[in-house]
Amino acid sequence: MPILKTSSVQILFGNGDIGVRIVGNKKLKTGAVQFTRIEPVPIGTELEKGEMLSLNDAPVTLGFNKVESLDVVINQLIKLRNIITGENEEERTTVHKS
Repeated sequence: MPILKTSSVQILFGNGDIGVRIVGNKKLKTGAVQFTRIEPVPIGTELEKGEMLSLNDAPVTLGFNKVESLDVVINQLIKLRNIITGENEEERTTVHKS
């Protein structure tokens, strides 16, 4: 899937002001994760189901046409989680034996 916009967009998570919404189509086997700015709430708060956004309504949308592509993103996020929490540090450290 190509990168459709050439401008850089950065999202900083951690203040409870980013809404995350998923949209999917079982028949077409496609889906997307959308990120929008919201009024701050405690992180992890389930948001009310509102009106559906089109793919162009959210400032950031990650679209997926294959589950393998979604798995790659999930695996990278798990690695990032381990880095942030300090888990699996031995995987990131190379030991040279002489």
